[in-house]
Amino acid sequence: MYKDVLRSIEGVDIFPVIGFIIFFTFFLTWSLYAFKMKKETVTEISSLPLDLEEETENNSTNEFK
Repeated sequence: MYKDVLRSIEGVDIFPVIGFIIFFTFFLTWSLYAFKMKKETVTEISSLPLDLEEETENNSTNEFK
């Protein structure tokens, strides 16, 4: 049933190509952005979850004192 509906639409075969181009452009852009980031920025970003965890532990121990 769905195949018949899609076959009746003219130009439907271009949608997968457009979707692939959008995905590839997005992926390539973020990959280039990640490779061009400064090492200091990467180190700072990678330690953020750990910093938040330490702050949470410090705050929770201070509340019960």
